[in-house]
Amino acid sequence: MGNSIAGLAKSVLARFGIFMARQFGGQVTGYDLPRDLGLVVTKNNPVCFDIGANRGQTIQLLQHCFRAPVIHAFEPASTSFEALASQSFGSGVCLHQLALGEQVGVAEFHNYAHSELNSFLTIHSDKRENLFAEESVVSVESVRVDTLDNVCAAHKITQIDLFKIDTQGFELPVLRGAVSLFNQQKISAVLLELNFTTLYEGQSDPLEILQLLRSHNLRLVDFYEKERITGAELSWTTALFRLHL
Repeated sequence: MGNSIAGLAKSVLARFGIFMARQFGGQVTGYDLPRDLGLVVTKNNPVCFDIGANRGQTIQLLQHCFRAPVIHAFEPASTSFEALASQSFGSGVCLHQLALGEQVGVAEFHNYAHSELNSFLTIHSDKRENLFAEESVVSVESVRVDTLDNVCAAHKITQIDLFKIDTQGFELPVLRGAVSLFNQQKISAVLLELNFTTLYEGQSDPLEILQLLRSHNLRLVDFYEKERITGAELSWTTALFRLHL
């Protein structure tokens, strides 16, 4: 009887475009990212790395999810970093005007009209599958690049509880720059974007990302924030992984 009532309620709500699902205590839902983050990362004061901080959206999310997170936020673009630095996030947040990658050096970074699209990569021009094909480059600037392994060694950080990456197609170089930490199982959870549609020239292959994380014993928790350009195939999504010990 209970299942019949639940099924009827789901059907009625579905007519209005509303999704309903049961929520079990202590279990991830797969659709409520803030709640699931609190279940996957169980510390009140986790050490979080926010790579591609933009204007602080993820910082605000983490401060909502955890009581006293320690956040290292990285943003290479000068304009975005100025906007980031102008905000008051509190003493638990350390801002770095720096990009992370696979090698140490200086590289050209593309700033677009919509700063959320900023990347080392150029936007793919095929309008048939890229919603952002006509986005224009506002400026190109040289930015410093370092590896996560180097940064953590310099700051004497030995454990990362949550490693978030939003680097617009540049995920694999960031992950490869953390090989030492991964090998020592010092990264407990990873949150990043997987692009299944070609949004950028030379963007990271989602299959390679999955294989790399799997090789370091990081298992998929679920997909969140799913987007479909055509209304059918999955175009991109946010994926959460946790270390399986």
